Formats: sequence, C-alpha cells, structure tokens
Amino acid sequence: MGTSGLAQFTESSLDQELNTMKARAFGSWPSPISAELVASSFVSFSELCADGENLYYLEARPAERGRTALMVASPLGEHRELTSDPFDVRTMVHEYGGGSYTVANGNIYFVNKEDQDVYHIVEGQSNEPRRITNSGRQERFADFAVDPSGSLICIRESHQNDREPRNDLVRISTSTGAISVLHEGHDFYSSPRLSPNSKCIAFLAWDHPNMPWDGTQLYKADFSHTHELQNVTVIAGGTDESVVQPTWIDDLQLCYVSDQSGFWNIYVHGPEGTHCAADEPAEYGFPHWVFGLRTVASMNDNILLAVRSSERGPALVYVDTTTQLVSPCNDSFSSYSSVTKFQNGVAFIAGKTDDLSSIVLLQTREAELRTLCTQGTLPFSRSYVSPVRSIEYDNAHGQVVHAHFYPPTNPDVTVPTDERPPLLVLSHGGPTSKSNADFSFLVQYFATRGWAILDVNYGGSTGYGRKYRNRLLGQWGVVDVEDCCAGVRHLVAQDLVDPARVAIRGGSAGGYTTLRALTTTNTFNAGASYYGVADVRALVNDTHKFESRYIEALVPEEEVDARSPIHHVDRLSSPVVFYQGTEDAIVPPNQSQMMFDSLAAKGIATALFLFEHEGHGFRISENMSVALESELVFFSRVFGIDPHDLTAECFERAKVANVSWD
Repeated sequence: MGTSGLAQFTESSLDQELNTMKARAFGSWPSPISAELVASSFVSFSELCADGENLYYLEARPAERGRTALMVASPLGEHRELTSDPFDVRTMVHEYGGGSYTVANGNIYFVNKEDQDVYHIVEGQSNEPRRITNSGRQERFADFAVDPSGSLICIRESHQNDREPRNDLVRISTSTGAISVLHEGHDFYSSPRLSPNSKCIAFLAWDHPNMPWDGTQLYKADFSHTHELQNVTVIAGGTDESVVQPTWIDDLQLCYVSDQSGFWNIYVHGPEGTHCAADEPAEYGFPHWVFGLRTVASMNDNILLAVRSSERGPALVYVDTTTQLVSPCNDSFSSYSSVTKFQNGVAFIAGKTDDLSSIVLLQTREAELRTLCTQGTLPFSRSYVSPVRSIEYDNAHGQVVHAHFYPPTNPDVTVPTDERPPLLVLSHGGPTSKSNADFSFLVQYFATRGWAILDVNYGGSTGYGRKYRNRLLGQWGVVDVEDCCAGVRHLVAQDLVDPARVAIRGGSAGGYTTLRALTTTNTFNAGASYYGVADVRALVNDTHKFESRYIEALVPEEEVDARSPIHHVDRLSSPVVFYQGTEDAIVPPNQSQMMFDSLAAKGIATALFLFEHEGHGFRISENMSVALESELVFFSRVFGIDPHDLTAECFERAKVANVSWD
C-alpha cells in the first residue's frame, strides 16, 4: 500500500475512533489523565519560610518514594535543593508532623524522617548536614524557633517503651545537642513564637481529652538572664476556647486567632489589654492537625494580612488592628496556605480550581502577583477540567450542608441523553477538617471518564464556625453519613446522577464514614476505604497519643461498639475495596484486614491492598497509581462499566475475594 493509501486508512480509522468515543456511555470515556500521571508527575509544596532575601519551602516527591526535599528560591528566581537523598525532611511528632525545619540568618535546621534527629546546614555551603541530636528515634522534635544565642526552641515528643509519649517545650543547644526543658506539665504543646527582640515567648498548650480545636491555652512568658522562663501567664484560651497561631506584631503586641465568638477571629493582646481585630462570622484559622500552619502575617505595627474563609470562599484580606477594619486584598485563588511575610509583601501557596498549585509572591504596594514556582504544567487542555460548583442542600433535620459538585466533563465526548452518570461521593478525613475547591487529580481522573463527583463538607467540618463543627459531637458515624446521603438525594432529585450507581470513598475518618454509610444505609452500591476506621474501640486502644482521647467527644462510650462497622458486616451487601499502609501508626492495618476477612467470608466482592513502607496516607508514586487505577476498575466492575483501556492487572498485588473479572 502506498503512502497516500496509508494516510487515507489512518484518517478513516481516526474518524471511526472519534465517532466511537462520542457514543461511549458514562464512566467509559477515554481520558488524558492516567493513574501514573496522577501519582508520579507532580510534586507538592508546604511550609514556606523566609530568611533575608531567600524563600525556603518543602517539596514532596512521589517519584522519589515520597521523599520530602528542602528547597530554596533566590531573588533571581533560581531554585536549589538543600537536602539531597537520602535526607527526608519530615517530623513525626503527633504522627502528622509539620514544622519540620526553620531558617535563621542562613542557618538551617531540619528533622530527618529516618532517625527523627535535628540536623544543621548553612546556606551557601556544600558541607554535609551536621547532626545535632542523637536520640535513636526515642525523641522527636517539631515547630522550631531560634533564639539570639543560636539555640533551638521547639516541641519535643519523648517515647518511652509502652508508656504514653511525653510532650514538652525544650531548648536545644545547637553546638552540643544538650536539651533543657522550658515548660512541661501539659499533654501537648505547639507554636513557640519569639518576640522580635527575643525577650518574650508565646506558646500553646492543651490537655486530654481536648483536641486543639476544642480548647487550648495561650501562654506568654519572659526569658530570665539564665534563659529560663519567668512571668509565665495564660493570656487567652481554656477548655472551651480554641486559640491558634500566636503571631507577634511587635515587641509588645501579640495577635492570635480564637473561636470564643463562635468563629476563629483575630485578637490582639497588648499592654492596654485584649481586643478583637476582626469580629465577624468568618474563619481566620484552621484545625491544628499539623504544626506550622499560618493564615496570618504581620505587615507592620497595625496591619495584618490574613486568610479569611467564609461561605463565599477564601480570600486574602487586610486587617487593621487599630480600627478593626477588614478590607479586600486578593480573592483570585481557591486556597491560601503558609502565608509568609517576604520582601515587600507576602508569599503563600496558592490553590486554583482549574490548574496546579503554585508558590506566589504578592507585592502588596503594587498589588502585583508573581509566581515563584509551580507544581508543573497541566499536560492536557483545561477544557478537560470539570468546573467546581459550590452547592448547599438541607439534610434530614433541615440543616444546611455545604459541598462541592463536579459534573462529568470531557470535550471529546457527546454527553449521553438516555442515561445519568454514576456518582462518586467523597467523605474527607479528620473528621474535623474540610475539603476545598482546589484542582484535584483524583476528582478529574473520575470526572473526565464520565463520573459525577460530590465532595461533602458534612456537619463537623471546619470553615463554617464552631456551631457547624460541633454538629458531630457525639454523632460521628451518624451526622456525617446522613449529610452524605442527603447530598445523593439532592442530586438525584435534580436528575443529575444515576441512583443505582453511587459509590462512596474516603480515607482515615473518611474511610470510617464510608464504612458506616455502607453498613447503615442503602444509598451506596460500592465503596473504597483508605486506611479507614472499622473498629472504633480498637482505634481507641491502639492509636497514637494525639488522638487517643479524640473519640470520647465523637462517640458516647455506650455506643462505641454499635458505631463500629466491623460489628455490622451482616448489614453490608455492597462490594468494598480496602487500601492500607503496613506502617500506619494512626489506624493500624488490622482494621482493614478484619473488614476484608469478614466480607470475604460473607461472599461479598472485596479486595485488600497492603502497601509496604506506607503509613497513614500514601506517598510512593507506584502505590498511589495502583490504588487509583484499581479503585476505578473495581467500581466499574461493580456497575457494569467498561473503563476505557484499563484492565484488572493492577489487582495482582491485592488479596481478592469473590470477584470475577470475566
């Protein structure tokens, strides 16, 4: 056959293929987003820190088995890695970490995940990191500040055999590694912040059974000439008031975020007393799951730049602490995190609804935005990105529930008119947390294949005030489940989804909501549990210190067993796939194993993936890819969908029961 004949054949075949694509049913659409692309192509950013003319940040790399590297961005726009392999900058205090490093006058201090010791490097020098502590993983450190003598002030978590770890506020000599205790006696500490002249310190503390969003105490103290604390005073907070993010404005004024009004608002404490600088039904804080969260930056003696979250979405605003006036600054992003004063403005990690996240510098005087670095470039047109819709609906009790809805979107496919799409409901973790509208490869992976997505901020989620957050007290496994079910009813009533093809998935606490929904309702036809809680009592007995008393407020003691999905497998008739890291210290692997064994014995289609070297959340690209692809294949098999170009080979690494791939 000649060249012209080959061209004619290829063109004809392409036309035929395109026609076939356009006729495909929901769920079987060809997508430019592969599981490998989702898992390995893009880094993620966290923990910005400014020092002089340089901006530092952490870069998590799935392609390097989840290793986190410390990076520096220079004024010239150059980006350099400061911690080469095998160093992995990550602290395991509270298991969730955060606050893994700090920089002061070119001196960089960081925690290495493997040994949990503190290391020192100097900007501009190529020497190997110098180890400061040598604790044999018995001691962990996080949330650092550097005092004028060059010593580190931070949180220490000491592990002692089978006893509960001890947390305290300590000073570490950077020359000898010697550790001295500054404050002790509380179950938890966080956020040590030095005044600009380093004569005063502020820090947070709280005790069991509180979580930091229930109640914390804000301490202020002076340093004596021997570097010990004196005049230690509680200036805000208590068992029923959550205080977060202490931030010094100057040597005499300290701002913080408190929810005493029912919302996390900004307060200022100074010589003349304390006043609220932003009293409104909006949130200026987030739950303290990790160390080092920042939504407030002090620009001068009376102006703050802060992230304001309301039902209209997030925005960056100016807060005048003198006049209590709040004025707009920027609302062009779907999220703002790690807000850091830098150069003549602020740097932050900016989320977008239709693109990858980036680190952005806002020059406040000129109101100019400059992108310092991005996760990468989308390898497909934005026309494939499903547009997010913020929606509200009523639950069975007439209470408003907030959620994000994503319709199936693919420019290569004509939407079928004779069917409705399958629906995937997302239940976020925490449960005291929230989902945002940032671009999500997970969402787009399903949406471009013809799935509708509902991401639910059920009662108990943050961002809507303490009253909304407290809906879950005593009602975990009830309110969250009902709010997810109400979302399905809302979409079905609008004829937007197929009620016979509804799946639910979630991780950790979201996995618990998933399993509860499958064992207590008939709303969902399949589920995916990522390191989800199956036995609440076992979680109480086995989990780590930070969350060891968390359940007390969420589930009454007399209902712990009744609220555990493992005891209600007899009510479960829907297929479920489980994903679990073998090194998970928060939700032990036996939780997923028990559920898998029970479903297998009952004859229900199920599968279990146990990933080596993974903890609570997956960081290794290969595992992330296998999990995502197998989840789609599993749901497609249950719903009788032919997923385009995907096979069941990804299940070779799983324990599979009662599933036929023919």
